[in-house]
Amino acid sequence: MKKEPVLQLCDVSFAYYGGQQALRRVSLSVCEGEKIALLGPNGAGKSTLFLCMNGVLTPKEGAVCYRGVKVSAKNRNELRRGVGIIFQDADSQIIAPTVRAEISFGPMNLKLPKEEVVRRVENAAAVMNLQGFADRPPHNLSGGEKKRVGIADILAMDPDVFLFDEPTASLDPENAQQLENVLDLLGRRGKAVVVSTHDVDFAYRWADRALVLQRGTLLADGTPPAVFAQEALCREANLKSPVLLRMEKMLEQKNLLKEKGRAPRTVEELEKLLVV
Repeated sequence: MKKEPVLQLCDVSFAYYGGQQALRRVSLSVCEGEKIALLGPNGAGKSTLFLCMNGVLTPKEGAVCYRGVKVSAKNRNELRRGVGIIFQDADSQIIAPTVRAEISFGPMNLKLPKEEVVRRVENAAAVMNLQGFADRPPHNLSGGEKKRVGIADILAMDPDVFLFDEPTASLDPENAQQLENVLDLLGRRGKAVVVSTHDVDFAYRWADRALVLQRGTLLADGTPPAVFAQEALCREANLKSPVLLRMEKMLEQKNLLKEKGRAPRTVEELEKLLVV
């Protein structure tokens, strides 16, 4: 049975002062548990889209709906509580003097009981491997550690939808894998996760859906294999073909696969198709 959308954008357009058109009639929906990759070159409008999706920016045209209700000035705070954004630049998100205070800030603003705030902070710190960081000043941490604190901030808020803007930037391979595990965990918990990324290999193996944005226009919305199979689309959006997809085509041409057209999403899936 098809799930009801948590978040919907209907013909959303946005222009900055001076007339710069950032979004052009973008329509999309986000459902519980979905893992979505948002792709496109720099300047495509990805960050603007995120800011419209969580209510920081108000569309000039079109509508944003949260849980079936059109967002307006009167209920925008509901959208902001339900849709959390993790910015690429962690310093722009961190404001408190200690890691504990930073992660506590959002839950305290929700006026939750003290015991619930403590529980959420401890849980978020554990998920992001921040035990022992509670009393450290976040601005003295490394770039990767700050990114983990920024993610813990939003985890503690427990929104329905998580928007990640280039989350693996400044993370080493170990922490990037830990982050991917967190993204999968959120999906299993029924949270919707939208990740803006230039990493086509990550998007190909991880996402249920791939959105392609170019010059403020949504060019594609489909499964990663279906999207990356469109060569003209990928050229227009300056997207490279994922390594796994290129390997599959090469092995297919050499008749080294048991079946054609399976579009394996992981190395393990590709290995099972090899002729031995």
